Amino acid sequence: MTTAPDLSQWHQCIATLLDCESDSQRIYELLKGAEALVQGNSSMAIIYPSDSAPEITHHRLLANEKPSTQVDRYVDGAYLLDPFYRAAVDDNRQGLFLLREVAPDAFGETEYFRMYYREANLTDEACYLVVGDSGIIASLSIGRAADLGGGRFSRQEVDLLHALWPLVESVLRKWINNRVRPRGTGESFGKRLDNALRNFGSSTLTPRECEVLHMTMRGHSIKSMAEKLDASVDTIKTHRKHIYTKLDVTSQSELFYLFISALRHHSEADPDPLSSLDK
Repeated sequence: MTTAPDLSQWHQCIATLLDCESDSQRIYELLKGAEALVQGNSSMAIIYPSDSAPEITHHRLLANEKPSTQVDRYVDGAYLLDPFYRAAVDDNRQGLFLLREVAPDAFGETEYFRMYYREANLTDEACYLVVGDSGIIASLSIGRAADLGGGRFSRQEVDLLHALWPLVESVLRKWINNRVRPRGTGESFGKRLDNALRNFGSSTLTPRECEVLHMTMRGHSIKSMAEKLDASVDTIKTHRKHIYTKLDVTSQSELFYLFISALRHHSEADPDPLSSLDK
């Protein structure tokens, strides 16, 4: 039998939100209130400006989460493989989404999943996404860790989070609008890194191998890639074998760290980040 949620803290959250004078205060109170409403224990608010690196402005890390991994490496470029970020960038999706709704079918086998979910022992994550007209993306996520008694969000809890959407959207859109800056004439930071991901391996691999490489990194299974690329499973396996050989890696983990290292050395003069490692 499902226990009715305690709404007292949420009502207090609403009362506090009405008195907040800054975006930072509103985001903090909203995160705290939503966490309490569905018994979350790991939450984060991120804004993705179009002209600079993502900013994790609010986060409540668990005891076993490391800032160098959860924050620094994410901002350095790992965020490009975040299923929630990709849903907003690639499909312009907005609203509340669970991880299982946006992640590819073999996402659990990726190094990204191991680093940001398995090591932290997160069993579920729900994320609100808002995309602004200026290209800025704002996200507010609520996670749940197994070692703190959290399993997957129940249907009732998901319904509660969906019911909060009008308020969350209003707060996040205000946050975005207050962060809009005049557009520059150069290529935006986000677009430059997205292009770096798109071109990763292009100096060494064939165009089809590049497609397989990027889908592998994001967490698509061989079967999924075969269906999406209209190829046989054996063909995809052959492509993956060639990719690992050409890039001199033997695992998903090595592939992930090769990508992060290439991004750190990437210069705009080289479309393929791998080219920068050879210099």
